Amino acid sequence: MDSRLKAQPVDNINNDEIDLFELWDGLVAEKLTILVSFVITVLLAAIYAFNVTPVYQSESYLLPPAAEKVLPMNELAIVLGSTATATATVAGVTATTGDAVNTPHTVFTQFLTNLGSRQTLKLIFNKYALVNTYYSGIDQQLGTEKIKIEKKAFNQFIEDFSIKMPTGKSVSKAISVSLALPLTEQEVADILNDLVKIAELKTIQQFYQQILSKKQSRIGLLNDRISSVRQIASDKRLDRMAQLDEAIIITQKLGLNKPVSAGPTLNINNVNTETVHNSALYLLGSDLLVAERTVLELRKNDDAFIPELRNLQELLQKLQSLKIIKTDFGVVTIDQAAVYGDKIKPKKSIILAVAGVLGLMLGVFIALIRRAIKKHYQASLPVA
Repeated sequence: MDSRLKAQPVDNINNDEIDLFELWDGLVAEKLTILVSFVITVLLAAIYAFNVTPVYQSESYLLPPAAEKVLPMNELAIVLGSTATATATVAGVTATTGDAVNTPHTVFTQFLTNLGSRQTLKLIFNKYALVNTYYSGIDQQLGTEKIKIEKKAFNQFIEDFSIKMPTGKSVSKAISVSLALPLTEQEVADILNDLVKIAELKTIQQFYQQILSKKQSRIGLLNDRISSVRQIASDKRLDRMAQLDEAIIITQKLGLNKPVSAGPTLNINNVNTETVHNSALYLLGSDLLVAERTVLELRKNDDAFIPELRNLQELLQKLQSLKIIKTDFGVVTIDQAAVYGDKIKPKKSIILAVAGVLGLMLGVFIALIRRAIKKHYQASLPVA
């Protein structure tokens, strides 16, 4: 009994061992099953690869604008800066560092922002009705379901568009933008070029409106300032006339027709009629005061006596004559426009290769199952 108990585990071990030769013979016997599985899998993969709508990807390469294309965008800042010293005392009109200067880098950065914005992408998405590219049956949908499909299609479109920055984010290297769509190779290239053009025009328009608004604002400030200094000069003249009227009355009461040549409070040789406000003007005598009063009353305007007026008028004339031509603006240099799209899907060779491997694996699996079923069936038959 002990010998039988000891022999039992050995028999179990021998039964659990896999005979590779027997396994190979079984696979050879089921070679037709493996072949059929392989052929069917490859055939299905081929049908998919040759009938699925191909996806083409197109690329465009962009550089910052040339310096001469950015210069017209700085003409307003140049005009304001050239008169900054002369008008430094004019609050709110100009300042040495108050006007930012555009550079190729800042302009190009704004362009890239517009290029990748959802608003710009939405314009292209709607212009070419790309929702039909992703979901052909969108017209049959209604209400909320249609909105959800459009949103999903637009999100997919955003994923199919990409902006690739150069290594180190150096602006001296070209930035590539790519777009992949299940359209023809030429259509994808045309849509990408149009997208870049829309972003370019949008950026130019933004800078144009910004510069134009700043110009009109400065012109308005200058006009207000000119009106203000003229009004102040007129008020000062009236104030001077009122002071002279009072002084003339005093001279008439004192009988002073001629200036007092010397006195404890006034030296006629050093008198300054512009700065003497609180001094005894009557000491100048009625003749001089009446003459000044008459001249001030006959004065048509005070422009010649306003020191800062001509500087303000000069700046105003420069601003009014400044022409802002947005067609001269440049925000991007097209290093290489998109010409055509390269097919990225489907990759037929890879699909067929993977399908072949999967077909063989499936065939072997089916063959082993069939072989195991046959062995089990034969083992269950009664011994003759």
